[in-house]
Amino acid sequence: MVKDIYESICRGEDVRANLICLKQLIADKKEKSAFAYMLAGDFRKLAALLKDKDAKIRKNAALILGELESEDVLPWLYEAYEKEKQLFVRESYLKAMEKLNFSQMLPKLKKRQKTLQEELLYAADEGKKHLQKEAAVLSRMILKYEKPKHHTFCGGKTEDVILLCNRNNRQITARQIQTGEVSMLAGGVRIQGADLQEIAKIRTWQELLFPLHGKVEREYTAEAAAQTVWNTEIMELLQSLHEEKGAFLFRIEYKGSLDERKKSEFVKKTASLLEEKSERMLINSISDYEIEIRIVESKKGGYLPFLRLYTMEDERFVYRKESIAASIAPVNAALIMQIAGDYLKENAQVLDPFCGVGTMLIERKYFRSADPLYGVDIYAEGIQKARDNTAVTKMPIHYIARDFFTFEHDYLFDELITDMPASADEAFYRTFFKKAETLLKRGAVLVLYNRQGTLLEEMCRRQNNLTILKTAVLNERQNSKVVVAKLQEA
Repeated sequence: MVKDIYESICRGEDVRANLICLKQLIADKKEKSAFAYMLAGDFRKLAALLKDKDAKIRKNAALILGELESEDVLPWLYEAYEKEKQLFVRESYLKAMEKLNFSQMLPKLKKRQKTLQEELLYAADEGKKHLQKEAAVLSRMILKYEKPKHHTFCGGKTEDVILLCNRNNRQITARQIQTGEVSMLAGGVRIQGADLQEIAKIRTWQELLFPLHGKVEREYTAEAAAQTVWNTEIMELLQSLHEEKGAFLFRIEYKGSLDERKKSEFVKKTASLLEEKSERMLINSISDYEIEIRIVESKKGGYLPFLRLYTMEDERFVYRKESIAASIAPVNAALIMQIAGDYLKENAQVLDPFCGVGTMLIERKYFRSADPLYGVDIYAEGIQKARDNTAVTKMPIHYIARDFFTFEHDYLFDELITDMPASADEAFYRTFFKKAETLLKRGAVLVLYNRQGTLLEEMCRRQNNLTILKTAVLNERQNSKVVVAKLQEA
């Protein structure tokens, strides 16, 4: 079929429609390989179409040539790009060249980029969107070979920081903050005059954001979003927090009501506008970015902008090199230790009967001294991953690949801390509590977490030898809950 369509194109029959059909066909790898084999390196017929009077023929011919991934077509593509007068076609030449090794064209592309920046300043609205698309592809192409130098974070204090954390337990994060003025938000805490070195040691926050202050444009458009960001002190803040000067690679994260298609268009357009407004001191990049500009839809109209820095290293959970599907997030494990903290004693002997990759035990050790700590799991691969993770911390934690229900030990434990299996049902809990009692001292503390929190709490309450000391919900929607209980003294 590819052959028939190509021969029709060569005969000049319904060229525009056949080019579109050919482009769709060679999206399949086998069809593309067959087409390339058929051409045998002779691209002259397609290259001739780059001079056709029909702009859409030129556009599709360029895109097809790019798909063939042969550097032989590069001179034709660039010559056509330079001569192209129709703004909506220019982007297609660049997209075609982008699939090739265009490094030899880099000086010319950089020169065009400078010219394009000037054109954007005076372009009418009708043509501006095409110039912005062209600029976005040009930026991406140049970035492929010439990335700006990465920046080194040097900030110690800042005026305003937001810590996103578990919304049901925000006060746990808030009470650990010693410096600055703390206020509660729906999804976290806000600190004015925060000490970033102090915050770096707090293990219960999920994300750190810098709110960007300025006039909010009250429209739900990409233009309003970009202008709102640009109304802030974003460049001054970035420069004050980093040693080196120069452009920053960024990505945009959108939080709002747009569907996926409209969201993608919105993000691309906003990013392009920010590049333009910043004169490329902000460069959009889909990978290797240094900052994230988060744009959150406001109920009052427009968007609220925030900044997340990837240059600010988060070393709290660097030990978590290995994980499995059921692994608890380290930040949640740290939060659980804070929830149970009043009942966890110094130098306790601790057991995790379903230890997975060791996260709960590691966070227990970080929270307060404990020795020895034992992790048991029937899943041998998980045990090996737990050992690998723990090796990073240099903590003396012992791991045993064994079914908890056949596990025996020479002495009894002060604490049992675990993320219960998701599949645990009533029969499982009955067997579990019976076995746990044989391994724990009288008065031992149990810290149990499960995503079937209602069942977990109910089964704890049914145990005559257990006293519930505390319960806490982590996520209502997931029904995840922590229960802290105590085994009877005698």
